[in-house]
Amino acid sequence: MSSRARHSQTARTARTLLLLVAATAYLAAFLYLRPDRAPETWEPGEIAAHLLASEGYSLHRFTGDPEPSANQEPLYPLLLAAFFRWAPAPYVSLLVFQVLAWLAASIVLARLARRCLDAPERATALAVALWPPLVVYVLAYHPLWLRATMLVLTLAAALRYRDRPGARRAIELGAVLGLATLARTTFLALPLAIVPWSLRRERSPLFLTHGALMLVTAALVLSPWLVRNRIVLGAWIPGTTTSGYALFIGNHPGANGVMDDEALGRINAGLPAGFYSLPEADRDRLLRDRALTFLFENPGRGARLYLAKLFYLWTWRPGVGHEYSPGRTRAYLILWSVTLPLILLGWRLASRRPGAEYPGLPLGTWAFLSLIYAAFAVNMRFRFESEALLVPYAVLAVTGVWRGRLAARR
Repeated sequence: MSSRARHSQTARTARTLLLLVAATAYLAAFLYLRPDRAPETWEPGEIAAHLLASEGYSLHRFTGDPEPSANQEPLYPLLLAAFFRWAPAPYVSLLVFQVLAWLAASIVLARLARRCLDAPERATALAVALWPPLVVYVLAYHPLWLRATMLVLTLAAALRYRDRPGARRAIELGAVLGLATLARTTFLALPLAIVPWSLRRERSPLFLTHGALMLVTAALVLSPWLVRNRIVLGAWIPGTTTSGYALFIGNHPGANGVMDDEALGRINAGLPAGFYSLPEADRDRLLRDRALTFLFENPGRGARLYLAKLFYLWTWRPGVGHEYSPGRTRAYLILWSVTLPLILLGWRLASRRPGAEYPGLPLGTWAFLSLIYAAFAVNMRFRFESEALLVPYAVLAVTGVWRGRLAARR
């Protein structure tokens, strides 16, 4: 057997062991959490139920009858509906699918981290796969794991195009960007950062052509959702009808920038009579207009709120975690307090490693998304969906310090 074949076989064996360890950990977490005993699917599950009942993409939150809605991005409710209709034991089958999909995304991210940061691949894959907040959401009927997966696939597609620019890979990246937006409205801003980064090496006259291909393909992927919203809701909505709601919660006279029960109570008390009888798109537009009016009339207050929210996204806020149990919140804050310095150290180490080609790509993507999220009301789970991009830096820091100590002992 040649050395290349032996290396390939060793890599496959290591990958298999990694998957077995991660799958065992997920099975243990499943037996502890047992999310299938009392499935909670929130709005995506309700939309899926209406789809199966031939009632369209709808909700009945404020009236007794289902109303056409764009409250949620379409990708996860459609996935739920498919499992509810065709899969045996749909809740368990869906969780198995989510675990396998996230394990695959962890391997993709580990390979990307090896290339970008020169981080150890197997340790990174295991750390990403078992990052505690993501384990909880992978074992929940919630779209957060899908958003994290689409973010990883977007960076992988961007790197593929940058390695070897071509029309096919430009279309591929555009398709992934479109699908990512159908999983998370905030990712609508990703082309502003990803497309220029992908095209940076392209110096030929095809530069503009490939950029246009990416954007046109992304628009084509989005177009069925966009056209549906125009026909059904009477508005061109590329994402959801919750953007104005999130913007207003984070930007009004009594705002502290946080999306929690207290903030929801404050804004509900100040809404006009008959607000919830308005069409969904009109409600969203009204809240967005109120938030923008507040920001234009109070630019100083708006700027302070923005900086506070940005700080919360990178660290934590007072009274954090109302939406989670106190024990889980404390455990996460301890984990993050330890991990954040490691992330910054890992970025510093990656910047100095000759094998690291793009040491700032994952961290830069996270920072870019932070700037977008801080314009709205912030929630702890907003960071969960992109935290996987930061885990490789922490792994690099831990392994770098460990190897440095071993070398010093020798």
